[in-house]
Amino acid sequence: MKKLLQILLVVAMAITLFGCGGGGGDKPSGEKSAKEKAKEAGKITVAYVVNGTLGDKSFFDSGNEGIQNINKDFGDKVYGEVIELTYDTSTWQTGLEEVFRDGWDIIITGTYDMKEYIIPLIKEYPDQKIWFYDEEWNFDQADGWQYCPAPNLYAMLFAQNEGSFAVGAIAGLVTKTNKVAFMGGMDNTVLDDFYVGFANGAQYVNPNADVNLSWMNSFNDASAGKDVATGLYEAGYDVVFACGGQAGLGGFDAVITKPEGNWIIGVDGDQGAYFASLGTDEGDAKAGRTITSMKKNVNLGFYDAMKKHLANTLEYGQNKKLGLDGGFVSFAVTDTTNKVLTADQLAQVNSIVDGIINGTIDPQTAFGQADNWFYGEFVPAHDSTK
Repeated sequence: MKKLLQILLVVAMAITLFGCGGGGGDKPSGEKSAKEKAKEAGKITVAYVVNGTLGDKSFFDSGNEGIQNINKDFGDKVYGEVIELTYDTSTWQTGLEEVFRDGWDIIITGTYDMKEYIIPLIKEYPDQKIWFYDEEWNFDQADGWQYCPAPNLYAMLFAQNEGSFAVGAIAGLVTKTNKVAFMGGMDNTVLDDFYVGFANGAQYVNPNADVNLSWMNSFNDASAGKDVATGLYEAGYDVVFACGGQAGLGGFDAVITKPEGNWIIGVDGDQGAYFASLGTDEGDAKAGRTITSMKKNVNLGFYDAMKKHLANTLEYGQNKKLGLDGGFVSFAVTDTTNKVLTADQLAQVNSIVDGIINGTIDPQTAFGQADNWFYGEFVPAHDSTK
């Protein structure tokens, strides 16, 4: 009998310790979450929902940096948090539904893959403020494609074709084989836009450049990226633009196994600077082969949106293009860039950037094309001064 009472006492204590309160992982039972405390303090709560994980050293990490900067500079008014849904697509719908139910003031998410999951939620929660990046929306034509009459949706379109044109020009100037390659994660309009800009930029400065298009069919499989890049280098493509999140990191693994004179271009963040910051022999080797990175400065996009939101000037119900003008996309200049490019070549690339900004150079785009348009068929604009 005494032993039975001891068992019942242990069970009762377990219920007391673990049966009360909500979620929060290691948060003590009954303690309010940081988001709940922010709500009570009257702050704007922001959830950045990543359809993957942090650690890609590019796109998602740049968005995380933007959230951290918002917390730092607007922390008296705003609280932001990152929610990772992982790359398991079976979790995305339920994960998003939970975020919408949780009552965040602003939900940030994006990429082509997320549209099918978020459209029903936009209709279910018409008053929810949403920032959606990297995809255009149709706000006007009810019978048109991707129609979404959502006055509380702000669409951030990063002009990756503009930044890719600049790094494509660098590739066209650097190549010794006249063979450069674009290695994309998966085929969608945004990645097509990267390719169009890159190919057009390479052929703008080097009309004889052969521009290859290859797909890794993944955004998170680095081994797939390494295999694709290895094949490209072995086929004589001496500059590869690796554009595919964590899968693209495999390209850096590949380039350091190849002879000097083979180069790689990073994407979204300054990947050369990242590898250099590791302080390892491998990191230094990768940084030494990274001639530049096409930076999609998602952090600046988020930060700019928050400034406008706080000033009640954010363009809700619109597609907002964010490009070279304002630095929302750019190209990285590192020690390797300065080593590989001459001062005159770097000045030429900067002049090209100015031309895109002032409208004298058209990088072309994959967006808004006819249904039968194919991203591998376009007329490149050559530099008439050559």
